[in-house]
Amino acid sequence: MERRVARRAVTLSLAVVAAFVLAGGPLSGGLTRVLAHDDSSWTEESSGYGTSLWVPTYVQQRNLSCEYASLTIATGAFGAAVSEWDFDARVGWSDNPHWGFRGNIHGWWGNTYDYGVYAEALAAALPDFGFYGEPFYGEGDAAALTTRLDWGMPTLVWLGFWGDTSYYDWTEDGTPYKLAAGEHVVVAYGYDEWGVYVSDPAIGAYSYYDWGTFLWMWSVLDGMSLAVAPAW
Repeated sequence: MERRVARRAVTLSLAVVAAFVLAGGPLSGGLTRVLAHDDSSWTEESSGYGTSLWVPTYVQQRNLSCEYASLTIATGAFGAAVSEWDFDARVGWSDNPHWGFRGNIHGWWGNTYDYGVYAEALAAALPDFGFYGEPFYGEGDAAALTTRLDWGMPTLVWLGFWGDTSYYDWTEDGTPYKLAAGEHVVVAYGYDEWGVYVSDPAIGAYSYYDWGTFLWMWSVLDGMSLAVAPAW
């Protein structure tokens, strides 16, 4: 029987943002040092138009574990990386990727049967590890992403590498959800006026997309994103 994980909407309150900043979170216009959970340092630089956070690189360990690997990267930015394997049981499985992981994590990339998982299910698991996740949908608005990066939040972004292959399916109770062949998740950690910087778990390296290319891929799943911060 399919095991569903209850969807918990997690939104970032102004109080949490304020606490993050008052605790030493990054502010635009300079170099800020923030103490992470293991007392290692984390830096953010901002000058003019753009922001760059420090995040690690990491190679996903399974064919379709880019979402979990991206969480390893995002939590690692705060000195407390969570193993991608630890998310399996916490997130669970579902045909609807908003509720859990869809398909076999060892399957081939690019199809929609063995597929992946969306922001809401990941956000629901993050508090178990001492982190806060804010799912949001950019809907073509780059400011939705750049604002979170300015706040110092590494952000998972769902990208359609093959363009708009999206279509809708439905759960047994009639709940609709969108799927897209060729989707992949990376961690956005910075931007400038020309494009977006990401840490890509498929290659274990940093990469860069110009704004036109990024927005084209990001729009496939409506700008689905998950901003991550410590649950202070």
